Amino acid sequence: MSHLKKSFILCTNIYLTVVILAFIYLSRVNLFGWHWTYWLLAAYGIVVTPFLIFRLAFTYSYKPVPDQGFRPNVSVIVPVYNEENGIGETIDSILNSDYPKDKMELIVIDDKSTDKTLEVVNKKHLTQNFKVITLNKNMGKRHAMASGIKQSSGEVLVCVDSDTIVKPDAIKMLVQPFADENIYCVCGNAVVVNESHTKVNTVVARFQKVWYADAFRLRKGIESLFGMVLCCSGVLSAYRREKFDKVVDEWLNETFLGREVVSGDDRQMTNLMLRMGGKSVFQSTALSYTIAPHKLKKFVKQQVRWGRSSFRGMLFASKVFLRKNFFQKIIFYTTMFVTYMSPLTMLLSTVGLALMGRYELVVGYFLGLLVVSALTALSDKLLVEYFTFKDIGYRIAFSMMTIVITFVYLYSWITPWKGKVWGTR
Repeated sequence: MSHLKKSFILCTNIYLTVVILAFIYLSRVNLFGWHWTYWLLAAYGIVVTPFLIFRLAFTYSYKPVPDQGFRPNVSVIVPVYNEENGIGETIDSILNSDYPKDKMELIVIDDKSTDKTLEVVNKKHLTQNFKVITLNKNMGKRHAMASGIKQSSGEVLVCVDSDTIVKPDAIKMLVQPFADENIYCVCGNAVVVNESHTKVNTVVARFQKVWYADAFRLRKGIESLFGMVLCCSGVLSAYRREKFDKVVDEWLNETFLGREVVSGDDRQMTNLMLRMGGKSVFQSTALSYTIAPHKLKKFVKQQVRWGRSSFRGMLFASKVFLRKNFFQKIIFYTTMFVTYMSPLTMLLSTVGLALMGRYELVVGYFLGLLVVSALTALSDKLLVEYFTFKDIGYRIAFSMMTIVITFVYLYSWITPWKGKVWGTR
């Protein structure tokens, strides 16, 4: 048994012992007199507290796959729609990669843009291993990607968002995990920048920066230890071609409640890869820079889109993980429980307890939230190179922003079928 699994079992046994002792102590209290709110919050705390401790403790065990000299033929796929101001830099960053030129092709698919995107792309179209595909009508990101993949030849498909700048060694590092035949998809790393690719300059952007640090290095790092990254982000990700081809039709025709699904393409493809028995991993050294929303309105639109794709994706994955191993099941179903229960428990811990007159418990909830945020921020500072001391403050403050996000997510969960073919525009 691996050291990781032994540590996992040890932590689980310690936690169960503490829970049993706690119940022995509480048996002296009139538990049957508790309001149902207390029972629900206690159950949530029993699940969430060790899960958070586990994530913070085990994230230090993650290590990216080093460069092993593995250089498969790759096709870099960039679907684009109305991105005239950024697509040129994206293309330049890919063409300037240090990946062997004879082993890499770039395919840009213009999804019937209404601005000067195609004009900018054509000006960059100077090399033989660079293809430009123009669609006759706006089809959406999935169909644009599929159109490019049909005309590609690489054994590894590297997908890059049209507002992403990849570091020179990003593609080289991204493909290294594929030396293991059990790896079906790999998620790259992402750092938030502004439109000029310099320091972020708004509060919303700062929140995005620290959130991305959590989402990628901490969360995906933990998931990667167990070969189960739940979403290989569209910012920068790669797929094993032979596996992608097997599920592309199902992916293109995804439906939910009888309606066509147009968002969440990255999460659903990751689900399909995991369903085939493969592993999905995170590669922190495959670094890219992405432009996240810098204004509140766009940020809310992004969160609605993410909330919908998360809701649908987790429901689909809940069936996939029934066939996974014990450790993967524990992590996934705990993540699912925390994701779906957090909005309800947040409302109960604030509005609910306040209406019951238990203001000291409301204060305790916020203090706990701040402590968890502080511990997470410290982990970010230790593990994420670009994380500054100022970012620690923003990460702690961001815990208050999650209250607003909760209501956004609740809206997205009751409207999971909605969405536009290009939700970021």
